[in-house]
Amino acid sequence: MSPVFRCPHCGDPLEELPSEYTCANGHHFDRAKQGYVNLTLAGRLRGRAAGDSEAMVRARRDVFDHGLYEPVVSAVAALVAADGPSSIVDAGCGEGSYLAAAVALSGAGGWGIDISKVAIRMAAQRHKSHRYAIASSYSMPFADACFDIVINVFSPRDFPEMTRVLKHGGRAIVVTPGPRHLQQLKALIYDDPRHHDVALAGVNGEPQADQVHNVSFELHLGDPVLRMSLLEMTPYWWSTVPSRRDEIAATPITVDIDVLISQYRKTG
Repeated sequence: MSPVFRCPHCGDPLEELPSEYTCANGHHFDRAKQGYVNLTLAGRLRGRAAGDSEAMVRARRDVFDHGLYEPVVSAVAALVAADGPSSIVDAGCGEGSYLAAAVALSGAGGWGIDISKVAIRMAAQRHKSHRYAIASSYSMPFADACFDIVINVFSPRDFPEMTRVLKHGGRAIVVTPGPRHLQQLKALIYDDPRHHDVALAGVNGEPQADQVHNVSFELHLGDPVLRMSLLEMTPYWWSTVPSRRDEIAATPITVDIDVLISQYRKTG
């Protein structure tokens, strides 16, 4: 089964037209000029209602465009491409960098969903060959068993829902912080910074991963603009008081990038 968006009202497949998506039951969803579609229904989201802010999304794009996370992006893309997938969905795709790298390496069709309108708009503006929708990762607008790969990078997720849209033998690839991720940055924010808890199995219905890959390296941040972009793309921004933001802006630092890439294969 090839992936198509499903109607959030009735669950029927949506036909893609030049200016809208429509289903057989007469439900219509306008396509924005950038090409994406909004498939959220008022009061129906079970995840975060607004998603990432414009400032956070633009900071993340700045970090990716400067290649600061290139080893992570490349590692995710290589793992995605390993089985020669034909279809990929990024659940919580943000501004689209991870999906774009995976599609470029694998040649697969790319689909992205996120509840942040600004993130989806930015992704659709740059990556016009992909299909994007504003939608919740907790209720993905796709039929059962239609994707070879589900990607989820630093994003809220519902593991049973990710498994639902995977084909038999398909893979979920989940990226989470390692124990020392951004530890030096956190030391400038908190009086008592703690390592990340890396336990995933049993959380949100997640089983034990089949494989876990670690990507870790040091990132030197001499440019104050990039330091602030790195801070602003993370949730730490909201808990950083103004005086400590000023300190970070004025202080060149080297930080640990430490991430775990977990793979889960659908066998049932």
